[in-house]
Amino acid sequence: MDVSLPHSIENILKAKVAEGVFNTMDEAVLFAIQFAFVDNNISIERINQLNAEIEKGWQEMEAGKGRNSKEVFDDLRQKYA
Repeated sequence: MDVSLPHSIENILKAKVAEGVFNTMDEAVLFAIQFAFVDNNISIERINQLNAEIEKGWQEMEAGKGRNSKEVFDDLRQKYA
């Protein structure tokens, strides 16, 4: 099966593979699908909301307004560790 992803989603998943969060793109896509549909029983409305938020975040990153994932995860570890 061939699947086309929006570039913003594809880039996010590729970044997670590059960071070592996932070993392969297949693993990243499978996780996203399981999380969305199996574990959370997500609605199409919520998917549309999430896609809009992802696109907004992607545009902010392209405009230089984002933070890298290491900074974000370091902050989360400090807050919740």
